[in-house]
Amino acid sequence: MSKADPLVSVIIVNFNGQKWLKKCFDSLLNQTYKNFEIIFVDNNSSDDSIDFLETNYKDKRIKIIKHKENSGFAGGNNIGIKEAKGEYLYLLNNDTWVEKDIIEKTIKFFEKSDKIATIQTKIQLMNEDNKIDSAGSFWSNSTLLYHYGSNKSADLEKYNQTYKVFSTKAASVFMRKSVLDEIGAFDDDFWAYYEETDLNHRMWISGYECWYYPVSTCYHAEKGTSSKFNNHVIQFHNFKNKIMSFIKNFSGFYLFYVLFIHLIIMIGLSLFWLVKGKNKHFLALYKAVWWNILHINKNIKKRLEIQANRKLSDKKINKYLLREPNLDYYIKLLNGKLGDYKDIN
Repeated sequence: MSKADPLVSVIIVNFNGQKWLKKCFDSLLNQTYKNFEIIFVDNNSSDDSIDFLETNYKDKRIKIIKHKENSGFAGGNNIGIKEAKGEYLYLLNNDTWVEKDIIEKTIKFFEKSDKIATIQTKIQLMNEDNKIDSAGSFWSNSTLLYHYGSNKSADLEKYNQTYKVFSTKAASVFMRKSVLDEIGAFDDDFWAYYEETDLNHRMWISGYECWYYPVSTCYHAEKGTSSKFNNHVIQFHNFKNKIMSFIKNFSGFYLFYVLFIHLIIMIGLSLFWLVKGKNKHFLALYKAVWWNILHINKNIKKRLEIQANRKLSDKKINKYLLREPNLDYYIKLLNGKLGDYKDIN
C-alpha cells in the first residue's frame, strides 16, 4: 500500500441476507487494494447475519452497526455514510461478490477530474451466463429510465466502454465523499427504489458527473434481497419515489411536462394491472400519488434548496444524457424481456 492510497469506506446494508455474506466478504477481504474499511449496517435482521459475521470474520477493518429498525436502502446507507472515514465510498449490495481488483482499478478513475462524483462498475448477473445486470441508465422523455445493457452479453464492446450516465446502479457504485458532504446523501424518505437516480440527478444539477467504468466486475444476484418484499409494495415505493424526485429536481416547464407524461403512464399501467386482476398493484400507484400530495410541503422545501444551488440546466443535462429507445423497448420492459431489445448506440 502506497502512502498516497486514500481510505475507501465500503458500505453494505443488510436485511436477512446471511446466505450471501460469505461470498461477498471473502471477495472484499481478498482485494489487491488494502486501505479500506467495511461498514456493515444491519437493518434489524431476524436471521443470523450478525452472528455469522462476528463468528467468522475478525478483521479489524470490519465495523458492524446494529440498527434497531429497517430504514431501507436509503436510510441504511445514510447511516453507513455518516460513519465512513474514507475519502471515497464504495456502496455494495450484500448479494454480490467482486473481482479482486475492483477497488484498486476503479478508484484511480477519480483522479481524472474533480467533477467525477460517482462511478458505477460493470455489474453482471451472478446466476446468468455472462449477462449484464447494469451498464448504467439514461434519461428519456418518456420519464422512464433507459436501462442500457440490461440482460445483454457482457462481452459486447459497447458495454466495455467508459461513458457518462444519467443514473448508476447502487449495487456496486463508488462515490466521492466530499460531494455528498456538499449536496447531501440519499433522501431518507425514499426508503428504497429510485434513490440512487435521485442522488445522481442532484449530482448532475450541482455540476458533477456520473460515470460507467467497466474495468472490473461485480456479480449481483438480481433481487436477492428485494425478493423478500411483495411486488406491489415495491411498486408503491418505486412510483412514490419517482414523483418525489421529479418534483425536487426538474425545473420550470419541463417539470410540468415530466409529471404530465408520467401520470399518463401510471394511469395506463394501473388499468393494465386492473385487467390482469392485480388489484394491489392497481391501488399502489394511486397510493403513491396520494403520499406525494400529503407530503408536498416537505418536498417543495427540498426542491427550493436544490434549485437554489443548480449549476447545470435540464437542457444541458438532457443534451448529454437523454436517449430515446423505441416503442419495442417499453414493451419488453413491461414484459421483463429487456435482454431481447437491441440497444441503440
